[in-house]
Amino acid sequence: MKLFFKIFLFLIFCHPLSALELSYDYTVKTKGLKIGTLFWDLVIADKAYKTSISLKSRGWISAIYKFEGKYSSNGNYINGFLNTIKYDQYWNTNKKQRNVSLVFVDKKVFKLRLSPKEKESPRINYSELKNYNDPITSFINILLTGKPAKTIDGRRTYTLHPTKNADHTKIIIKEYINIWADHKRNNLEYLEFFIDADNFLPRKINIKFKGSVFSLTKN
Repeated sequence: MKLFFKIFLFLIFCHPLSALELSYDYTVKTKGLKIGTLFWDLVIADKAYKTSISLKSRGWISAIYKFEGKYSSNGNYINGFLNTIKYDQYWNTNKKQRNVSLVFVDKKVFKLRLSPKEKESPRINYSELKNYNDPITSFINILLTGKPAKTIDGRRTYTLHPTKNADHTKIIIKEYINIWADHKRNNLEYLEFFIDADNFLPRKINIKFKGSVFSLTKN
C-alpha cells in the first residue's frame, strides 16, 4: 500500500495533465443582482488546447444596457504549460463594438489586429515581448502552475500575480502598461477564484472592476 501511494503521488505531481474536457456555465451577479450568464469551455488533449468563453447580459439590466462578449484561444500544451497561438475577442454593447485578434509565433506576438483601429502609435514594441499569453490562457496557466503569468490582451500588457489563501487564490495585476495610451489607469483591481477539490475550473470567481465586485458562480 505504501508503494502504491508513492507511485500515485508521482503520477499526480510529476506528470502534466494529459487530457481534460470541461464545460461550465456561470451566473454573473453584482450587488446581489443577476446581470448576465457566462459559458466556459476548455479542452486540453494531444499537446494542444482550445478554450472559449461567451458572456451575455440577462435580467433587468438587459432592458437598459445590453452587452455580449465572446473570447476564444487555442495553442500548445507542453510540459504542463499553455502557450497561445491564436486569440480572438469580441465585445458588443449598446454604444460600442470592439474586436481584438492576436496571433503568436515562437511565443511572440506575430500579428495584432484591433477594430476600431487605434489612432495612436504603440508605446511599446509588443512584437518583441517574449513568453506572453492572452488573458484566458494566463488564467488557466495559474490554475496549472500557481505561478505569475505575463499577459497581453491587445490593448494592455500586465502580469497576473497569484497569492494562495486558505480557501481561495487572489490575483493582483502588476507591471501594467497601456500599449496605446499615455496613462496607467487600470480599472481591474483584482480577481479571486475558489476551487473545489474535484474540479479544475473555479466554482466561483470574484472580479473587482471600477470599484464594483462582479461574482461568477457555477450553476
